[in-house]
Amino acid sequence: MAIVDEWRGKLGLAKLARDSKLESNAMNCVVEGNGAMKHKLNPGTFGQVLAPGKDTQESFLSVFVGGWLCELPNTPGLEGVCGTMSKGWSYQGQTGHAEILMSDNYSKIGCAYYDGIHGCDLA
Repeated sequence: MAIVDEWRGKLGLAKLARDSKLESNAMNCVVEGNGAMKHKLNPGTFGQVLAPGKDTQESFLSVFVGGWLCELPNTPGLEGVCGTMSKGWSYQGQTGHAEILMSDNYSKIGCAYYDGIHGCDLA
């Protein structure tokens, strides 16, 4: 959660409260995906982001910033970061992950990792 707090702070956004139900929902999604990115919005989840990675904080940082936030690289607070952090990521015109993670519509988050997939559920 430190990575989420740090980067939302750099973007001038409020902290998201860590939520055990959303963590459980995210874990259920990535476990059922069994190594594939398959979205599943369990009850209580209103937004979800998934990306491949490793079970390390360094990998989660790469996913959170490079994979998700850098879909919108001109966002104030990301200046100069996406030039390096986005290496290896292919956005294919997608901005939805960044929009979810930067939205004021959510106040809670829960993240999980399983079998090569990071997932975060929001509400």
